[in-house]
Amino acid sequence: MAQDTERLREVLRMIATDAEADVHRFEGQPFTGKTVAEYMGCQAAAIASLAKVVEQLLPDPAFIVTNAP
Repeated sequence: MAQDTERLREVLRMIATDAEADVHRFEGQPFTGKTVAEYMGCQAAAIASLAKVVEQLLPDPAFIVTNAP
């Protein structure tokens, strides 16, 4: 489990690094439909990645129900 947690932390660091790079890449770009769509695509990818991390961190519902007091 510790190895899995470390991998998730690594993924979170990668997401943060990518988001920062996206900010710099789009900084000063003209505000057009194309650049907005590209930026929104980057944000959607980051949100999807974060959702996968959260999903992996959540306990299995079947485990909770089976082991409930």
